[in-house]
Formats: sequence, C-alpha cells, structure tokens
Amino acid sequence: MQVEYFCRRCGSHMATLNLPAVNEAALGLHALTPEERADIITFDALAERMRVKSICDECAAGARVGGDRKPRLLH
Repeated sequence: MQVEYFCRRCGSHMATLNLPAVNEAALGLHALTPEERADIITFDALAERMRVKSICDECAAGARVGGDRKPRLLH
C-alpha cells in the first residue's frame, strides 16, 4: 500500500512510502482519536493508497511564535 504525506497548510507533498502492508502502530497512527483519524487520514481502497495530513518543516517553522519553540497552528 502506498502512504502519502501532505502538508495540511500549504498542500505540499512531503513523502511517499510504499509498504507491503500498513502497520498503524509503526506509523504512529494508532494513538489518534476517531475524530483525529477522520481529519488526518483518508483511504483510497481502489488505488491502495492512504493519504495522511501533517505539517511540513517550512509551515511548522513559520507557525512558531517567540522563542518558546512550540508550534502554534494558525487556522
């Protein structure tokens, strides 16, 4: 299965993983709530593809406020 990562803010393609099977625990997706899952992950069963929304480094750096180095998501 193909797992594609896209930035939720700018839409840029971040990475593509080609995996024989998806292990959600190995990808860190098992910790998501049902609401987070619905917002972050989409499946295309016909194309055997999962799309995951994340934040790219550029958008994360642009969202930082002050010197606290904590990302602040601007909606």
